[in-house]
Amino acid sequence: MTPQTEGGGMRPPREIVLTRDIAAPRAMLFRLWTEPQHLMRWWGPQNMTAPSVSVDLREGGAWRHCILTPDGREYWSHGRYLEIVPPERLVFTFAWENQEGRPEHPMQVTVEFYELEEKTRLVFRKVELPDDTELRLQTGGWEQALDKYLAYAEAISREG
Repeated sequence: MTPQTEGGGMRPPREIVLTRDIAAPRAMLFRLWTEPQHLMRWWGPQNMTAPSVSVDLREGGAWRHCILTPDGREYWSHGRYLEIVPPERLVFTFAWENQEGRPEHPMQVTVEFYELEEKTRLVFRKVELPDDTELRLQTGGWEQALDKYLAYAEAISREG
């Protein structure tokens, strides 16, 4: 369903689309998105850590992560896996949790991995963001998280 503007016209849904070309094999990059020990190393914006990550990697399976700010604030998010096609595509729901642990606004994330000659292209797409402020904040946060992901992936790839 396409949201309507105040004047009754249709506006496109708010979405984030980010692309990274990474010098690493696509199967490895897929694992970095699906294995907790790797997610803990890069999930979240710069200067934040991911001290708690749980993954039930199956279609319909749940995931839940916590990101921790330098001043100790926790931000929890969770969702369900909708589609898992290793090493090509991962689709899952995403919702921030409120203070009672309930989802605030469900969104959907698609991560696709494309083989290039000596790299892998990652395309990240997040749709159904609730408002322009959230779009701006999450775009910045995901830009930073993907920069951490790229650095981590290339370091692991160099290690062999």
